[in-house]
Amino acid sequence: MMDVIQNSVEADATVIELTIRETEEQFEFEVKDNGKGMNSETQAKAVDPFYSDGRKHAHRRAGLGLPFLFQTAEAAGGEASIESQEGCGTVIRFCAKAKHVDLPPFGDFAGAAAMMLTLLPEGELTIGKTLNGGGYTLSRSELGDALGGLHSAGNLKLLKAYIAAQEEDLRKAG
Repeated sequence: MMDVIQNSVEADATVIELTIRETEEQFEFEVKDNGKGMNSETQAKAVDPFYSDGRKHAHRRAGLGLPFLFQTAEAAGGEASIESQEGCGTVIRFCAKAKHVDLPPFGDFAGAAAMMLTLLPEGELTIGKTLNGGGYTLSRSELGDALGGLHSAGNLKLLKAYIAAQEEDLRKAG
């Protein structure tokens, strides 16, 4: 998920939306951005681990983020997809069976979300998360306004604590 957000940032997106939906049966996420987008040829190559356009990481001859995402989806009984149009942005979707043994654990979402919210140099990142019908939404601009910025160590600590509290409330309600 973080790799996909990083790809959006590196594609010069100024608006990124991350939507995460969890139920007892399904885990899904979608990243939608207004970045550079890809033509159909690049979309097909993007899931090849031995393809890299060479612009993002000149020293690498491979790009593993999207191939691993697609491999994980398939292994965990789900699917992943790319929709993109050059100059208009990209949508990456992932879904898998929530309890599948090959679905990696979600990990420290509060820390990951805090990090994602600080990646975008300017513009908007929104994160919406639902669990069994309940949910919350985080907005980079609103959180930055409330905290006076997101890049100081103290504000990052507050941001992570706030997201952890949202996660705890969501888990208790779900």
